[in-house]
Amino acid sequence: MSENLNRLAYFVAIAEEGTITAAAARLRVSKAVVSKQLQLLEDDLGATLVLRNTRHFHLTETGEAFYEAARVAVVQAKDAFHLVRKGRDEPSGELRITAPLDFGIAYVAPAVAAFSLLYPALAIDLTLSDTRFDPVEARFDIAFRVGWLEDSANTARKLTGFSQVMIAAPSIVETFGMPQTLDDLARLPFIENRALKTRSKLTFTDERGQIRDITFQPSVSGDTTQAVLAVAKAGGGIANMPDFAVVNALETGKLIDILPEFALPSGTISAVFPPTPYRSAATRKFTDFFFDNFRQEYRRSNNTEDGL
Repeated sequence: MSENLNRLAYFVAIAEEGTITAAAARLRVSKAVVSKQLQLLEDDLGATLVLRNTRHFHLTETGEAFYEAARVAVVQAKDAFHLVRKGRDEPSGELRITAPLDFGIAYVAPAVAAFSLLYPALAIDLTLSDTRFDPVEARFDIAFRVGWLEDSANTARKLTGFSQVMIAAPSIVETFGMPQTLDDLARLPFIENRALKTRSKLTFTDERGQIRDITFQPSVSGDTTQAVLAVAKAGGGIANMPDFAVVNALETGKLIDILPEFALPSGTISAVFPPTPYRSAATRKFTDFFFDNFRQEYRRSNNTEDGL
């Protein structure tokens, strides 16, 4: 038996309209198409659903019973299409987001709080971790990346760029003196960030464009940027940090920018998505919402509009 579910819609229209002609007008097809679909449906079922001649048209007892079941199926199918189309336009269901710990606390979590109030039908699952999850394998709708994107089948939308700075607490400078050269810098206690791909070997570029690699001997190693920053603020050593994570501490004097004339590689902040041709309304609207709010906050905290 060939179970063509489209024929249910034809049969329901026939039953509700009372004639082949009216059903054809409702479905916007020819009478011949409706008659053919009814015949094929009856052939599939091996049963007569409609008794008809030139003057009379009515459902058989089997047709009446089949109509009740078919009507429910057609309504449920329409509801299913409506549900998907509504989800395409209005955020609902679940939205899974991941972001690095420091960036997530500073920017993503506040945006999630504000967005959740706008769309109470949406359930947001937020994971903040310096572990780089694969969005497909871990089933994340949005994965924020701070640093350098890896080649993959995932798609990405760049938010902005950021700079790295070498920082230290004032107590480090008081104890060891302000370094004047990279060799001086290499002798200071260094806090390694295990969340970074390049942990203790850093590349510096001077004002003339000359490049030099420095390998540090870590005195402390942390597994998150937040942990490294906390140790640095407590005077545990020097560390390389993204500028957005330390801008306030630098402005208030809690941290000092060490050898700013030697630049570290800059990076990007991006939103990464699974490689799907269609993104849910929740994914699209949260991404736009976050980008708009982040740009405003980033300008305020960094007092710049570069790259935004």
